[in-house]
Amino acid sequence: MKCILTTDGSEASLKAVTWAVQHLQFDAETVLFLIYVFPLPRDVETYSHLLSLPKDASDERVVQISQSVMERTRKVLGDLDAQVHEVTLVGNPAQNIVEFAIAQTADLVVTGTHGHSPGVELCLGSVSNAVAHRALCPVLIVR
Repeated sequence: MKCILTTDGSEASLKAVTWAVQHLQFDAETVLFLIYVFPLPRDVETYSHLLSLPKDASDERVVQISQSVMERTRKVLGDLDAQVHEVTLVGNPAQNIVEFAIAQTADLVVTGTHGHSPGVELCLGSVSNAVAHRALCPVLIVR
């Protein structure tokens, strides 16, 4: 099985990782991707002259945040009998997660949700909702 666990280090994402560890069966054949996507504004060109935005995952700011996120996630993940790969991407989280899942022919994506009200989600957007609607594989949203 190829499984993607999305993480941003938040309580919601760590809750999803905890759920996956407790309820899914991982073995030595399982390929598990921990994915953190450093979010960029939707219209990067609008902000690029005002801010120095990272261009890719090698940017020192992204590396520093990603290391912290992955460290917190690894603590929750514990010592699994699976092939675990940490992946850091930069850009639109939902788009990057879906594209990565397709490229890896993932069997499952597990993601958390912050549980915002519909009005807040309308303004902020919902990564988990967008992934669930666009992914080609099953998506498990842990609330």
